[in-house]
Amino acid sequence: MAAAAALRLGYFLPAQTTPFVLGIHLVMPVLSAVIFLTGMALGARWVKRASIAAVILGVLFFIIKAAAFTPLHRSFCTLLYLAVLILFTLTVLGYLPTKKLLYPLFGLPLAYHLLVDDTRRYFFADPPVPVREWMPELSVLCIMAALLCFAVSLETAKNDT
Repeated sequence: MAAAAALRLGYFLPAQTTPFVLGIHLVMPVLSAVIFLTGMALGARWVKRASIAAVILGVLFFIIKAAAFTPLHRSFCTLLYLAVLILFTLTVLGYLPTKKLLYPLFGLPLAYHLLVDDTRRYFFADPPVPVREWMPELSVLCIMAALLCFAVSLETAKNDT
């Protein structure tokens, strides 16, 4: 999450853009990362609440970002993002007794981006995409990887005290 925030700051702070774009593409993801990292630093009592708050901000970010998609794609993505939020929240709060649902929830999009979408869009792009332009996408990959790692480290509800 720290790497995601650093990539966002490095890309968007020097950019000359509108306050709206900065609010959506910089403030929301960085705030999400800060909340997540603060929860981790405060320990077990706070980490679950902070992770849920961070995922809520992340889902809002992705829903707003999806406004540029076609209506069908936007609808599909919005439903997917809301499903992520619901499954994540129910798992973290202990209502779903297994965390194994979270593995594909974060792992499959990460794998898809790395192996299919980003490979085509960045690695084999013609003409080549400057590395600086990769920073927002690398930030998203860091967020997905952090959430996957969090899911793996999460104790299931029956182990919670």
